[in-house]
Amino acid sequence: MQNPQNPGQNPPKDIPPSGFGLRSEVFTDKELPSTDISLYSLRPYTQKPDTSTNRINQYPLAIANGILSRRFGILAKEEGSLILSGSASRSAYFNMIEQGGIEVTPTEGKWKEAVPILEQELRKAVQFGFTEEELKEVKANLINGAEEAVKRNDTRRSEGIAMQFIGAIGERNVFTTPETDLELVKSALGKITTEDCQKAFNEFWDTKDISLVLTTPTAPESAAQELKKIFLKSGATEVTPPTEKALAPFAYTNFGKPGTVVQETKIEDLDATQLMLSNNIRVNYKQTDFQKNSISIKARFGSGQLSQPSGISGLDRFASAIFEAGGLGQHSADDLQRILAGKNVSVGFGVGEGSFSLSGRTTPEDLELQLQLMCAYLTDPGFRPEGERMFKMALPMLYNQLEHSMQGAMIKVASHMHGGDFRFGFPAQETAMSFDNEMVKEWVMPSFKDAPLELTLVGDLDPALALPLIQKTFGALPERKTAKPNYEKRRKINVPARPDNKKFTFDSKIPNGAAMVVWKIPATGTDVKRTRRFNILASILSDRLREEIREKLGGSYSPRASASPSQELDMGVLQAMAQVKPEETKKYGDLMISLAHKMAENGVTQDELERSLKPIQSGLKESLRDNGYWLGVVLGSSQEKPYMLDWARTRDEDYSKVTIKEINTLAKQFLSKSNAILYEIIPDPKE
Repeated sequence: MQNPQNPGQNPPKDIPPSGFGLRSEVFTDKELPSTDISLYSLRPYTQKPDTSTNRINQYPLAIANGILSRRFGILAKEEGSLILSGSASRSAYFNMIEQGGIEVTPTEGKWKEAVPILEQELRKAVQFGFTEEELKEVKANLINGAEEAVKRNDTRRSEGIAMQFIGAIGERNVFTTPETDLELVKSALGKITTEDCQKAFNEFWDTKDISLVLTTPTAPESAAQELKKIFLKSGATEVTPPTEKALAPFAYTNFGKPGTVVQETKIEDLDATQLMLSNNIRVNYKQTDFQKNSISIKARFGSGQLSQPSGISGLDRFASAIFEAGGLGQHSADDLQRILAGKNVSVGFGVGEGSFSLSGRTTPEDLELQLQLMCAYLTDPGFRPEGERMFKMALPMLYNQLEHSMQGAMIKVASHMHGGDFRFGFPAQETAMSFDNEMVKEWVMPSFKDAPLELTLVGDLDPALALPLIQKTFGALPERKTAKPNYEKRRKINVPARPDNKKFTFDSKIPNGAAMVVWKIPATGTDVKRTRRFNILASILSDRLREEIREKLGGSYSPRASASPSQELDMGVLQAMAQVKPEETKKYGDLMISLAHKMAENGVTQDELERSLKPIQSGLKESLRDNGYWLGVVLGSSQEKPYMLDWARTRDEDYSKVTIKEINTLAKQFLSKSNAILYEIIPDPKE
């Protein structure tokens, strides 16, 4: 890449215009992923010295914006809502301009109806301010975040600290420690009232010069006039003060009689422990000091995509999207956010190729609440209508984005790569609109109820304190099965014939294409040694792609290759990809095939092997002090798949013993032209 011959001029140092009152603007582009309505206030920005007083003075407006954003989030979940989301913010650009923004994303075709929501929520905040409960929630989260930063200070990573230094220098701010930040937060929040937040918000928006902007794929010529007219008309509608809502306590604290440990295995060489509880739940834990005051947790259960109802593409994505928004039986997602304010707990639901999962991160102090929350989602997921409703409201925006982006074409590539298997496809929009909570419940609830479950905890935990908490939560659940179906037929993928050349297009005027080559390789199975060597082979291919395509030809900035052998399905792929000009996808696709074929015919060099091993081995060393590695790679399924422990034991030594002969044998067997499929991903604008 080169600098332009004639660099552009520096931006003018003009102050933002003023005296124009309310103005409306409309910007259209069919490739916009969504329709948005934004209200902006611009003013000159003068940077103030970064003193403790000036930092504290920023909190009232920041809190006000946070509360208003939260209100939009609650409105979006209401039945019949006309918005998908909304937010309020304040930003400074180039140390020249200060911008305030309030924006909402309307549901499809409802921008006119959404304008009054923006206007009235702004006016409600100006006239009536904020409630004590709203302020309490924001304060709790801010203080908790600052306290956690202090507790984890000793195990912060160097690169994170370096980036903070760089940010402070760039913004001309003082680099402060977590202890100082906590002191400032407590000093500020101890004094801030709802009146302070309302005053700061009102002062910021005390201007007649505001810009109302609609960005949308299409709009009539009169849209700007209509936009302004609707906004002004909305001002005549009376707004009412926000109301306080009584908050019920967390309802999931008793799961029955605590379970007992019926089997304990100490894994001395890996410094980990495995347990079997009286209800057949398997538990793994490892105490570490890699990240102070942090515990990562994951519960794996059931069979994930292997059990997905036949022929129903996208149901896994739908299930993941609605789960958290559906809340719990006793609490909505919004109520949970209020109840859990200031607590370090969270739950994410995932659908993997071979299992479902509930995961989160917590602290020793909040470990019991985290386990209670996970058990609550396991035993009483809410599947409330707002989760399904919000998913369907967002579908038109999602499908428009897929139609006009490379992402949509890549989904088609993934489907073809897996032989059209429904689990890797994407449904028609009409099909996705027909999904409902009952379909998901029918699929997943049997697994939630009694499928084999393996719970893993890694981090700054005290086993003597953690074990009783596990016994009274997960250990108290009803008895679970000890084995799950094999789903042998579901593991088979009918991969497409090779060699081949396929084109997939997306509707875009942006000249951005990609060439992707896929070679079929075996699944991992229990042969991790072969998988490691495929990783090295892909690394060497990446290096050759970089030298030829980027450095010699300048055709792509970051061509790369990677190996992805499945652990659940009977297939794997080694793939190479380069983003290039649309008219050059065939040229660079053929070049990638040719470079790989040369590796198959002539092999790789010892120097290439050594160069590829160095960064891999460096990463191996770093991973040993990473909770995520121990949770996700080593222990997470170590009782279901005991060989995972041996994989960890042999990993570093095995990489050090890789030979040039092994790599060349794989290259010869799998990187020939006859095993390659070239996918060309090209924009095809439709006017």
